Amino acid sequence: MGMGSALGPHIQACAAFRAGLDRMRGARDFHYFAGEENEKLELRVAALPVATFGFSGVGRLVAIACETFQDLRERLAPAAITRETPLFLALPDPLDLGIPVSPELERNEERRLESLCRRVLSLTFENLGWTWPGGAWKAMPGGHTAFARALQAAGAYLAGRPGGSCVVAAVDSLLDPQLLEPMLLQRRLKTEDNPVGIIPGEAGVALLLRAADRLPVADLRSRALIRGVSLTAPPDEELPPDGRALAACVRALLPAQELETEPFWVSDHTGEEERALEWGNLQVLLKGEPPHWGTFDAWFPVMGFGDTGAVSGGVGLCLAARALERGYAPARSILVLSAAEDGGRSAILLTSSV
Repeated sequence: MGMGSALGPHIQACAAFRAGLDRMRGARDFHYFAGEENEKLELRVAALPVATFGFSGVGRLVAIACETFQDLRERLAPAAITRETPLFLALPDPLDLGIPVSPELERNEERRLESLCRRVLSLTFENLGWTWPGGAWKAMPGGHTAFARALQAAGAYLAGRPGGSCVVAAVDSLLDPQLLEPMLLQRRLKTEDNPVGIIPGEAGVALLLRAADRLPVADLRSRALIRGVSLTAPPDEELPPDGRALAACVRALLPAQELETEPFWVSDHTGEEERALEWGNLQVLLKGEPPHWGTFDAWFPVMGFGDTGAVSGGVGLCLAARALERGYAPARSILVLSAAEDGGRSAILLTSSV
């Protein structure tokens, strides 16, 4: 696994989060005004310490991706990625970041994302001096559920290719001023006069996946296994989140894995009121109906990394996998939950291999 985040690369970031640390600071290029005296205040954000300073748009995504893939490359064996290894990359929509696109791409989301994917990865590997040794690149949409979609696509790829491998990655930043300004006007940011808002963040993750039944037994002894991915589509009409879509994602994973004990939770809950209501409703649904679970102890990655958008599911998975591998996970299974703004929901189930 590789990571670029406010808390550093993968291993360092997981240790820092476990210790309850954060590096949240005032944004260098964005301020807001509050109070009767219209005082100029700093917006608290979770930015990469150095790498993204001075960058915006595509350049910022590339800077994050460079940190991420450099961390991944340092942890891989020389021949771990072959010419057949595809790369699935979860990305934000360039229109959401204010990145200029042609009229043709503006009308076609799939091509728009593929174009951004090519730009980001080409510049990333060029800057790293790394000729990509793997196969094709595929962009994955979906906002906060984009990483789960990429993971699901990777699972489908591996299911038909015994002995194959693939890379799943994600990169996003919520720190561009053109993105922060409308969020501030909508009162979605955490400020002095709005304590239930989002702390914007940025991050990248990348991991190499292989089918568990093709790994040596010795390797399995220290691995976290991805048992399943479940997604629900955005609803036809915009409704307040009531927890039912998340509950459906969780229940869809249960037939695939008989859990000996109740799972631990990792949620991309951002601190907003609607998300808090959904988290509470989810607990009511899973207590009162099957599987009748009673405990919902959870980690909220936003407390260390901020809201990382399309990367949020990947950050949650990295924290969960590291905890299972190192033996400090509170349970033998972990559910990673994500909620997209369009109403789509996802759940990823990980278990310990030992």
